[in-house]
Amino acid sequence: MKTQCGIEARGGKPFYKGQGEQGECAIAAVLGINSAVFDGSLIISFSEAVFLKIMGGMLGENFTTITTDMEDGAAELLNIIYGSAKSTLNKSGYALEKAIPSVVRGKGLTTRTASQEPVVVLPFQTPDGDFYIEICVAPKSLS
Repeated sequence: MKTQCGIEARGGKPFYKGQGEQGECAIAAVLGINSAVFDGSLIISFSEAVFLKIMGGMLGENFTTITTDMEDGAAELLNIIYGSAKSTLNKSGYALEKAIPSVVRGKGLTTRTASQEPVVVLPFQTPDGDFYIEICVAPKSLS
């Protein structure tokens, strides 16, 4: 966040979804993860105020509302995070495949995964509020 958007973000204490406080969501990018070892999902979600501030830092402008043109910014941030994790995990033999995020937005969004596996929520604090990264993985059965 500091490099791409000029925003300081500090990681908070991770928790399982439903067992900790997660703020409002106005926009989220969702990415399906496929590998030889596991499948899962990665989600990044923002309140409107935090997303507008992050996009403002990323694009060098001030924004007052989320527009369709800005949705790509959420996907790009998730791509950056996934790309970094993918590079590290693939060096350890996980063989994560390429993936393209989808973006959803609207007031009071709730993020969910299709898996029954637990979802780990990583909260991040910025001076303008929090955003969240959710990770859910399910091991592939070895037949």
